[in-house]
Formats: sequence, C-alpha cells, structure tokens
Amino acid sequence: MIRSAIICLVLFALLPVYADTNLPPATELLLEDKAVFTLTAGLQQYANPPRFAGKFTSIGSGGTTTLVNQWAAEFATLYPEVEMDIHGGGSVDALPALLEGKVDLVPMSRPLPAEEAARFKQKFGYEPSQIVVAQDAIGVYVNKNNPLKGLTLTQLDAIYSRESKRGGGRPEFWSDLGVTGPLAEKLINRVSLNRAYGSHLFFQDYVMQGSDYRFDVRFEIVPSSLVQAVGADDAGIGFAGVMFATARTRFVPLQADDGRYLLPSYENTLNGRYPLVRPLRIVFNRKPDGTMNPAAREFLRFAVSRRGQRIIALAGSYPITVEQQQAALRVIGDAP
Repeated sequence: MIRSAIICLVLFALLPVYADTNLPPATELLLEDKAVFTLTAGLQQYANPPRFAGKFTSIGSGGTTTLVNQWAAEFATLYPEVEMDIHGGGSVDALPALLEGKVDLVPMSRPLPAEEAARFKQKFGYEPSQIVVAQDAIGVYVNKNNPLKGLTLTQLDAIYSRESKRGGGRPEFWSDLGVTGPLAEKLINRVSLNRAYGSHLFFQDYVMQGSDYRFDVRFEIVPSSLVQAVGADDAGIGFAGVMFATARTRFVPLQADDGRYLLPSYENTLNGRYPLVRPLRIVFNRKPDGTMNPAAREFLRFAVSRRGQRIIALAGSYPITVEQQQAALRVIGDAP
C-alpha cells in the first residue's frame, strides 16, 4: 500500500498544467488545402523527361511506404511503362536487401542506424544516399472522449515500458494519469505498431531509452488499424504518424524541453519543438559517379517536386521545405 501511494504521488507530481480541456480532434491538425498550396508554392516543379521504360523496387517502413504508394499512383500516369514493385513490411528487413542489390529504395520513418550505414560503406566503399521526403511527428492518440490533458515523456515511458527507466512508476489505470470521471478507473489499453515499423523502434529508443515494451501492449500490423482501434476504445492509447489522424481520435499534448505542452502541428513539427519529430526519408544506392537505377532516380525527383509534395500534403502529410527539396535534389543528382 505504501509503495502504491508513493507511485501515485510521483505520477501526480508529473501531471501537466494545461488549461484547455476542449482539445480538437486529430484531423484538425492536418493542413487545409489552401495552406498546402501556399506552403508548396516555392518548391521546384517537376519537369518530366521523354517517356521511358524501367523498373524499381521499394521495400520499407509502412508509414513512408504510404507516401510512396500515393506518388506511385500519379507517377504511373506519366510513365505507364515503368514497373513499380512496392511493398511495406518495415525497413528492418529492407536494409539487408539494399545491400544485396535486391531493393532500389528503402522508405524509412527513423534515422538510418549507424551500424547499417557502416555495413553499407564496408561493402560498397561509399555512404548510402538518403533524402528527406516529408515532415512527420509521432502523435500520441487517444479516443476523442478521453479528457487526458497532456503527458510528459516520463509518463509516456511509464505507460509503455517494462522498466520505466525515466522513473515514472507503473500507471495501470487512467486515474494514475490524473484522469477523472467515468474513464478514471478503467485500465489503460496500450497499443503499438509491431517491430517492423520505424515508429516502434524510434519510440523504443527515444522515449523508452531502449527498454522492452510491456507484455500487455497490443501490437497492430498497420498504422491505420492502430488509430482506428484507439478511436473505438475510450480507454485506448497509441502512437503513430500524424498522417493517420481520424475524427474519432485526438492528439495528446506532450511536454517539450521548455516545459510547454505541445501538439504535433505543422509549425511545432517544422521548428522541432514538439518532442517526437522524425522526418520521413528514403535511402538508396547512388554511386559516387552518379550512377543509379534511372527509374528510381526519376521517381525520387517526382516525389520531392511541388507536384509530388502536394499529393501527399493534400492526403494529410506535412510537406518538405524549399531547403529540404534543394538538398534532396543535390543528393539525387542528374544522370551521369
């Protein structure tokens, strides 16, 4: 009893001071159409070369592969003779396939691990190429009826972690997080994506400081099903990219470095103030002389163009900046 009381005191001491109890549904954070056109107006437009045939293969993170599929639908209308073999399933198995030459593009929703970059360089003698193709943040989703006002990273770690390395105790019921009313005495239903997803590993490394997930975490196979599960369960909580927002869920404000509780809006994602920002990227093999699969090169040029960025932004993603586009085009380069 004494230990339980101490844990509760620790948890309540970490509760946020957040005045707004009428937080918007998750979909209200997505960009409106006019904002999309304004934000992408400065991006270089895509100028397609003469029609050509070819093939490329893309395997990687499910979240970033969602974007790849959106681009592919439009790209196919420009180049009907280009064959695109696109699969999700996670970047964990895709990176070894890139080393073996079986994959041209590896969409990722986390930074490229240093050990994977080292393995690539050891084999080829040069670094793998990578570009940012969208802004993104990990949003913490709860049901729209959940009155939770906000979370610290310490609390978020305690909710999911087997060890609670940040020292947040072991919250089991919503009342342990300061929730009152009908939800207070309900068990917290934790949901996560499985380990094939970059967000699973990103969250584990950054929030949980390498700890294992609790045994009672339920793992979903795609982000959309995770968010739908939370939207259907008043006691549910999960995390996924902002692009999967639904009207039946809302985002939980997270405590930033300056002590404020912030939502994963475009502004908070772009300036990096929101705690769980992670740009989405694509990794590929481009030789120092510029040689690479020409169909893959053209697809990447399309993806970072004004046209490509408007496609994903109108579907709910956050577009890249002019500076990020310029950096991407330098990495992609022209055909030698």
